[in-house]
Amino acid sequence: EETQEKMKALPNRMRQYAAYIHVQDTIKSYLRVNIIINDLRSEALRDRHWQELRRKLGVKWVLSELTLGEVWDSDVRKHEVIYKDIINRAQGELALEEFLKQVKEYWSSFELELVNYQNKCMLIKGWDDLFNKLTEHLNSISSMKASPFYKVFEENANSWEDKLNRIRNLFDVWIDVQRRWIYLEGIFSGSADIAAL
Repeated sequence: EETQEKMKALPNRMRQYAAYIHVQDTIKSYLRVNIIINDLRSEALRDRHWQELRRKLGVKWVLSELTLGEVWDSDVRKHEVIYKDIINRAQGELALEEFLKQVKEYWSSFELELVNYQNKCMLIKGWDDLFNKLTEHLNSISSMKASPFYKVFEENANSWEDKLNRIRNLFDVWIDVQRRWIYLEGIFSGSADIAAL
């Protein structure tokens, strides 16, 4: 970029030469290549993306031993569209992957919030927060389906959608049973006639 700025600062009479235009185009080309090479360092690129690059470029890279020279030898300028397509897809997939990871971490470590009820039993509290989180995750998984990057995570997303729907159904029943139990427990333990039976 610094060299490009210096070239722009050259007098107009110098800019008319074919050599100037050639050097300027070469610098622009190298800048685009450097951007791509920098993007290849992204954590978003998974093995599946590297395998696809190898296949589309027809190279025999050993990923554990890949060097910058080997990447340059693949003619990055010529295959710029292939590189950009795979890098952009990897970055889009990363967002979905991270979300599914967060869902898994949340529900894997989730613990019900319990409260002691009249020293007789433990009841679940915080139902609103619980149902809000379930709804939030289910809605997000549902909206993921509109993403062009969804296909890679379809099986995992469907699995989590199924699990969360089963959890919601379970908690729907559980909250109803808990409410009825509290109601009936008040009737049975509060009545001397029933307690005498």
